[in-house]
Amino acid sequence: MGKRNRTTARKNGAQMETVVQDYLQWALNDRRILRMRTHGSKDVGDIGNVFFHGEPVTIEVKWTQTMDATKHMREAIREAGNADSPYPWVVQKKNGTGLDSLHKLGQQYAYTTDLVLADMLAQSPEMLASRIQGMPLGRKKQLRLITLHEFALILNSGLPLGPEDDDGR
Repeated sequence: MGKRNRTTARKNGAQMETVVQDYLQWALNDRRILRMRTHGSKDVGDIGNVFFHGEPVTIEVKWTQTMDATKHMREAIREAGNADSPYPWVVQKKNGTGLDSLHKLGQQYAYTTDLVLADMLAQSPEMLASRIQGMPLGRKKQLRLITLHEFALILNSGLPLGPEDDDGR
């Protein structure tokens, strides 16, 4: 990969991390959610201060030409181990979907393992758990793909996203 391509990839990655941070801050009405600094081999994910029922959620953010879900999930699982988090997730840029509105941000991909999604949905309100199934993903179909919007709903226990005085546009 040439120097220009690496620079563009880094810029796109940083932009994606920033918009995911901003979306989750808005969706969960929590300004403590932030992009994490890298820690080399002890990296703990790209987005921090996200919790589900008191447990840390590890979020790895990707903007790549192709979705290498298995590879990206392995990275998220390793980083979740570094963070002592039971909930590894990947948020992936969806090709052809912009980043310039809350609606488009909510349509970006989010995926995790079958077991993590099942565990989180088991702790969610029944109406939410029955609505979110997740599309099988990966070579062995052991990952589940949902939208960033659905992921935020799970994190927010099915409650409406955004501040109470915000109409979500």
